[in-house]
Amino acid sequence: MQAFDRVKASAEFIQELLAKSPMPRNQVAVISGLSNTYIRDLEQGIIANVAREKLIALAVALNLDLNETDQMLNIFDRAPLSRQDIPIFLQTAEKGTITSAMLPVRDRYSLDLMMLAAERLPGVHVVVSSEPTVCLRAQGHRLYSERRLSKMHPIYGELVEAIGDERRQVMDKNLAHHAVEQYICKKCLEDYLLLCEDPVEKQWRLKHLQNVLTSLDQYENWHFFLTNSCPTFSFVLKTPSPETRESEKLLITRLAPHRFQGMRTGKLTGFTTDNQVVIQNFKDELEGIRSAVHEQYLDRESLQDYLRSLMAD
Repeated sequence: MQAFDRVKASAEFIQELLAKSPMPRNQVAVISGLSNTYIRDLEQGIIANVAREKLIALAVALNLDLNETDQMLNIFDRAPLSRQDIPIFLQTAEKGTITSAMLPVRDRYSLDLMMLAAERLPGVHVVVSSEPTVCLRAQGHRLYSERRLSKMHPIYGELVEAIGDERRQVMDKNLAHHAVEQYICKKCLEDYLLLCEDPVEKQWRLKHLQNVLTSLDQYENWHFFLTNSCPTFSFVLKTPSPETRESEKLLITRLAPHRFQGMRTGKLTGFTTDNQVVIQNFKDELEGIRSAVHEQYLDRESLQDYLRSLMAD
């Protein structure tokens, strides 16, 4: 009877999660890498013994935070998350994909995994943001800058560091064959470094900018563009190589910090989609951003001189 009650409780739990999700079951299946039939069987309590990695993949697809994932694991009579589960999270970025729906992403680690899924696809990669790409942060930077979030769950800090390390390796691999472009408002970049009042964080940011310089030396395919105006949105656009047979992917993140000041409310972190109509609008936006690039820094040596002078201030 006890086993029956557990299966019933787990089925009701999955039913409730899917009812709350803005996505239909088939989209959850695509993102998680699980089959539609498998998820339906979970809803109906047909599967009594669910593999741990499948539960974690489902949790990522359903946008659960780490504490909610622990709750799911407990319902299925599994131990809470530990550092041994970090490779499973990384594997979800290999199995799942971004769908055509405009899907909300709540947690930073979830967005990182979506970014990793897109970055794994070989092809041209474009970043429009208010600070240098997270892929170039030094190891340990995320642990420090997100230390408050790390207090919310025991594995959060190590998880985001592991995802960051993986993203850096994937970026290096992509740069060997494809262009990676970043467009960043010159004022945003200056604010990122010069307005930082935390001396420890500032040292991390200096290392971050040094990694930008190092990548400019190492990779001809790494292009770092300074713009004279601030983009309305921060976003990532991935254009996979034709041989992948994958569609373009778009990840919309946050507004630049000096456009709208104030405390962040809620838990919405961004959106993901491969809807080609939406993507075309952002490609049009990108053309406007490219027209605002500072011509004096198109020369790589001039750009590097400017970055070194910024670090020396």
